[in-house]
Amino acid sequence: HNLAPLTVLSCDNLRSNGYTTRNLVSQLALLQNRDLGHYISDKISFPSTMVDRIVPATTDDDRERLSSYIGMRDRWPIVTERFRQWIIEDKFSSGRPDWNAHFVSDVEPFEVMKLRLLNGSHSCIAYLGYLSGYETVADAMQDIHLSHFIKMMMDEEITPTLQLPPTADVETYKSDLMKRFKNPALKHRTSQIASDGSQKLPQRILETVRSRLKQNQPVDRLILGIAGWMRYVCGFDENFKSIDIKDPLRDKFQEITKSTGLNASQLVPALLSIEAIFGKDLLQNDIFLNALTEALNRLITEGTRKTLAIMKECGR
Repeated sequence: HNLAPLTVLSCDNLRSNGYTTRNLVSQLALLQNRDLGHYISDKISFPSTMVDRIVPATTDDDRERLSSYIGMRDRWPIVTERFRQWIIEDKFSSGRPDWNAHFVSDVEPFEVMKLRLLNGSHSCIAYLGYLSGYETVADAMQDIHLSHFIKMMMDEEITPTLQLPPTADVETYKSDLMKRFKNPALKHRTSQIASDGSQKLPQRILETVRSRLKQNQPVDRLILGIAGWMRYVCGFDENFKSIDIKDPLRDKFQEITKSTGLNASQLVPALLSIEAIFGKDLLQNDIFLNALTEALNRLITEGTRKTLAIMKECGR
């Protein structure tokens, strides 16, 4: 019909969403009609996109506050921060829309930056902050020791692993992140971010750890974040109050903890043996294994707040 090829733009927040959508749609079309499948694969564009905006889970308090403000009942308002960033692969079939977005040749470096700096830091704040007794990220980041820990981790352990184009201003991004994490209006619960850690750790933290270990670079802070997760999934906090672990591997964690107790030398290799999270390589890395065991033991014996304070005092 002489129509110009269209563009299918993914608006989810999944990694490599454009490539995934292209493969699925073109393969499905091939099953129906070979010519259609080749046309979609060759002519239709599927740009990858990335959204960067912190969105806490909606609470009853959010519903009440907004309903009283607007004078009507909103059953599911979305509360978010002012900051927003939309990265779009500049790959359009028939002209690019004039949107307030950041068009780039490759979304992947920006996805990695977000996963490691924002999401990786968020997970560390969640576990160490929860264990320290903080309900929200903003509360946790008022702790000068935890705030210092996160900044040093981003600067010294995460940033060197990034491979960014010249257009990416990573220093401004990190500075903005620290402000975003400390935003008291954004009541992002540490327990929410801590959920589903078995699904989040590989991309958020373990990729960075592997990159650092490959270069024989220190990972002390990243390791403490992992140790925080291990202490968290034991199922009870430092006051021996039960933690509601929300994770598809919860039963596995309970089985391991029941067997090892709070014995770091037994707990660490037992959790590292879960290949779905850690693969096979990290358990076989003696430097990583020993450092992680030491970090978890410190959390168990000294407590999270004291451990973070000692790290800051030692310049770590």
